[in-house]
Amino acid sequence: MNVLVTGGTGYIGEHFIPRLLENGCYIRLLVRNLEKAKKLFGEKCEYVKGDVTSRESLCGCCENIDIVFHMVAKTGNQLPSEKNFADFRKVNVEGTENIINECKRAGIKRFVYVSSTAAMGIVKEKVISEKSQCSPYLPYQITKYEAEQLVLREYRNHGFPGIIIRPTKVYGVGEHEYSYLTLARICDKKIFLKIGKGMNYTSNIYITDFVDGLLNLISRGREGEIYILTSDESISFEDTGKIIARTIGKSIKMFSVPEKLMIWAAAVEEYIFYMFQKKPIVTKKNIEATATNRIYDISKAKKELDFSPQVSLEDGIERTVQWYMREGLM
Repeated sequence: MNVLVTGGTGYIGEHFIPRLLENGCYIRLLVRNLEKAKKLFGEKCEYVKGDVTSRESLCGCCENIDIVFHMVAKTGNQLPSEKNFADFRKVNVEGTENIINECKRAGIKRFVYVSSTAAMGIVKEKVISEKSQCSPYLPYQITKYEAEQLVLREYRNHGFPGIIIRPTKVYGVGEHEYSYLTLARICDKKIFLKIGKGMNYTSNIYITDFVDGLLNLISRGREGEIYILTSDESISFEDTGKIIARTIGKSIKMFSVPEKLMIWAAAVEEYIFYMFQKKPIVTKKNIEATATNRIYDISKAKKELDFSPQVSLEDGIERTVQWYMREGLM
């Protein structure tokens, strides 16, 4: 199986590429930084220097390729503005269109677009599925959703073999974004802040489980479909704090902060950061999302992709926080 991966030098790629190689795949990586890529994977892969925002640089990158995993994305919590939308669309939408056009020219057999549940925005349903109504707000969320719609249109109108994957937050040992580090540092001070009076259920997906899901897509999944990938269970924000506290050996006191107060504080912070043209640390939508239960139905992925997450949230959080401690991050 000949595989092209875009965005393969990120955290997911660091785990995904070795697994592809173990499975006997021939790997071609589309990269902007050859030195970084070769440092990660040596001579085990073929490298093509290119940028999804430059059509010319993609010429020939899909020749003799069977399946493309498109993981390149511009991410971030930047607030809506004309400039921010333009910046995000250039990579997330125009870049996706460019690679799709090259895939069509080369006649690839399968295209996997790695999206995110962020493309759905805040969904206020008891259980969220692929059929839930999306309401993205931030430039990152909206442009990921727009790219999804592009893939689906290409499937409907031209039979393009596209499949969309929506993972929740991908985390684990070695992660680049330190998903639980802020919470761990708060717990280290023996306190824990909970927003609102609800349970604030959520779920994330451990890196090895996500890689397993991606590998299953080589031979499984239906073209023109969307699949949500996450952990088997959701846990409350409060339980997350308790797991972290137990892992670091601290006893914590729980404090509940009114949701409206936190949203007001975030609004003030947004305004100040916007005035100085800076990226806000937290946004109103961040607070609203944290206070909203996010429980996902992954039965479709289980049935059609044979997806079977092995790492529970409790186990994954423990492993990740223990890694923070070994790395001296807290």
